[in-house]
Amino acid sequence: MIPLLLGTALTVGRLTVNAVAVGSVAGATYGMGRKYGRIICEKLDTFEERATAVFRTTISE
Repeated sequence: MIPLLLGTALTVGRLTVNAVAVGSVAGATYGMGRKYGRIICEKLDTFEERATAVFRTTISE
């Protein structure tokens, strides 16, 4: 009976540590994705504005 309880407790503990680890990795990658995604989006918006300005200047001349 004791080995069964000990085995169950260790298994539950291992699964809990695994769930916490997976959750922390998911949270970290989500945060990094938001951070770098925002930076890339801002850079692309700036590029688009510059390209539009160049084409407007070229076409209007």
